[in-house]
Amino acid sequence: TPDEIRPFVALSYVMTASWGAAQPAAHHLLNIAIHAGNGLLVMGIARTGAGLSRMAAAFAAVVFVLLPVHAESVAWITGRVDSMPTLFYLAAFLAYARWREGRPGAYAWSLTWFFVALFSKQNTITLPAALIAYDLVRLRRMPRPSWSWARPYVPFVVMTCGFLALRYVVVGTVVRENQLNVTELRGFLDVVIHHTQRTVFGHLSAVKPIEWALAGILAAVSVLAFVRLDPAERRSLGSAAIFFGLVWWILGVAPVVVAGYESPRHVYLAAVAWAMVLGLSVQMLASGAGAARKYAAVATAAVIVAAYSVQLFAVVGGWNVSAAISKTAVARLELEALATPPGSLVIVGVPISSWEWAAPFMAQPPYTRTDLTQRVYIVTPWRLHCCRGQWLAHTRRTLEEWNARRPPTPIVALAFDPRTGAVSRLTDAEYPGLRTLVPALREIDSLEALDRSLLRMLDQLVTRQLPR
Repeated sequence: TPDEIRPFVALSYVMTASWGAAQPAAHHLLNIAIHAGNGLLVMGIARTGAGLSRMAAAFAAVVFVLLPVHAESVAWITGRVDSMPTLFYLAAFLAYARWREGRPGAYAWSLTWFFVALFSKQNTITLPAALIAYDLVRLRRMPRPSWSWARPYVPFVVMTCGFLALRYVVVGTVVRENQLNVTELRGFLDVVIHHTQRTVFGHLSAVKPIEWALAGILAAVSVLAFVRLDPAERRSLGSAAIFFGLVWWILGVAPVVVAGYESPRHVYLAAVAWAMVLGLSVQMLASGAGAARKYAAVATAAVIVAAYSVQLFAVVGGWNVSAAISKTAVARLELEALATPPGSLVIVGVPISSWEWAAPFMAQPPYTRTDLTQRVYIVTPWRLHCCRGQWLAHTRRTLEEWNARRPPTPIVALAFDPRTGAVSRLTDAEYPGLRTLVPALREIDSLEALDRSLLRMLDQLVTRQLPR
């Protein structure tokens, strides 16, 4: 039973699937539109909430859109589960900030967008804390034990409590508190460090000296520019840096502690903080008299945009390769399943980035013309299976049923190169040893051992064959 209540995301899938259940175009168009919308909202928040100039706010928005860490949230259709709630979270925050500026109708819109955000993903429960912190840090609205002080926050807190109560009734947990344990807490800091590096530098590989040097220079120049600001502007930009740079990041990454796994899309909302920090840096560099400072700020912004653009191009290229391999693998599996005698065993190894969680759906309509699982037996490594808790029993049962067929039916093993998609194919006719190795797999009762044996077979036997 999934521990989530996300009807608005589910509705979006229904809408984009109406173009054709196996057609990705509408899914991608909506993902891109949501991402672009979030960029515009970041620009609005930078102007209204952080008090940035048009140039600095636009720069912050462009940085947010181009951050390589967001590739998974946009290129992967399922990544919408993080970009979509962020859209409504940011819309709610911006409406609230505008209400604080004196626009009465904006408060109702803020509540409306927050409701949609909650029922898009549960990590948006941090909004009430963000609003209180915004008033405290940015607007200097000091806490007071009075109804007039608490009144703006009460509807948001009540809505949050109602949502959490509903989650408890429906799925039995409030915020996935069952994920909280010593192991998860110990690993939380490492995950946050990974997320920070991936957001700032665009990758998880070793940070190059030149990257550290450029980051240090930007930090030093920003601090120097900050010190030289007049007191009023220093207070304004300083409070904006504290809230949007520190508080926003903390609130954004806090839900990761109960995520249960690490994924770049988990910091989609939190990454607004880094975009704001860079926007604030450009604002500080451009402040003051003299065209030279403004030219320096524009040049700095251009270098940052160019650096992230190059990285993003490479990351999206990787997603395109994964997509192409996925499409090729589905077509090849269908071809093999229809060409081989009914009841044959087909072992398929596809790169994780292309087929993770995909079995057995990739062998069924609408992705194939007929349900291939009704014609042949299909086995995949553990990480390619949709329901990992059922994989061991399902795989052993599949091997048992295939082995019991008389007369024996063929074995076909397929493996796809993760870089090119080139397929390697091996059959029991070409390598009779498969007739001994495969039946032995059904005797393995350990998930790890069975998965390791399948992967070893695909790697050591199949991929060493010439592509066919």
